[in-house]
Amino acid sequence: MALGRATKLVEYAMNFEKNYTFTVKWGISTDSDDLTGNVVGNCQIIPTKQQIADKLECFIGEIDQVPPIFSAVKVKGRKAYEYARKGEELVLKSKKVYLKRFSLLSHENDLSTFNIVTNKGFYVRALARDFAKSLNTLAHVVELRRNQSGIFENMGMINAEITKDFLHNDEFYDYISSRILPLDYVLDDIPVYNLDVSDAKKLKNGQFVFHQLSLGNDSRVAIKSNNELVALCIYTDGCLKPTKTF
Repeated sequence: MALGRATKLVEYAMNFEKNYTFTVKWGISTDSDDLTGNVVGNCQIIPTKQQIADKLECFIGEIDQVPPIFSAVKVKGRKAYEYARKGEELVLKSKKVYLKRFSLLSHENDLSTFNIVTNKGFYVRALARDFAKSLNTLAHVVELRRNQSGIFENMGMINAEITKDFLHNDEFYDYISSRILPLDYVLDDIPVYNLDVSDAKKLKNGQFVFHQLSLGNDSRVAIKSNNELVALCIYTDGCLKPTKTF
């Protein structure tokens, strides 16, 4: 969750690799490709552990994926789920996505649990649907957890079940505030330089600042002043050009 000025940095947080663990139930498909949807298909075929393992490699790398109809993909200015909820016909286009890792963690009866590492824009529900199809059966996601998104790990996530226990207590503030991260937390791969108050003020006002830095042309750089994030800039020919200010 991005708060206040941090909303300007969402694009950086979205670009991280994602790590998911999810469980599918074989033999049943739903219109949402997860357990919240209506059942739209049944199949008696339950793949074996070996059949599943043999097919995993076929999905690793760049693949074509059609997003679920219950998704936020925009179609003619509206989100796909808005069409789906009204029962309107909708055909979504496939897009290229990348699956870095795909492993089977467990398989018992009609349930299988997997772990994947993937990139931005990937739909786990669509993977479950397409993977089942490749095994001549049906499936839907019954449990999904994002374990990690780049530098964000689940140990620092806010647990909704825990917060219910002390929602109206003083402990709630301490619990939430202990998990609020600094603005530049998502910029760990971008060089950071500190400037004096005068130059920092110019950048915040959208002005260019000339400063010799040991960076190549068109480098992205984060500028701080008094340990506060001031701006994100592009550095070219000794000139800092602000692209975002805080």
